[in-house]
Amino acid sequence: MPAAEGAELTTRGVLASWWQRALRFGNGVLGADKYERYLEYHRATGSVEAPMTEREFWRDYQDWQDAHPEGRCC
Repeated sequence: MPAAEGAELTTRGVLASWWQRALRFGNGVLGADKYERYLEYHRATGSVEAPMTEREFWRDYQDWQDAHPEGRCC
């Protein structure tokens, strides 16, 4: 029955992959991945300064939203 075990592992792998993609999509829609994207951008640009902590990032983002309310519906 090794073929059955292999099929089960493949099915689990497909489901795990689908779930990871669904979570990534949901986080993108909700904006939960903004900090990760900020870190990727920070690394890609080769900035010499240390990146903001996650707390600093969200505070800065909130301050920016307060200063630019035209992008929000409410």
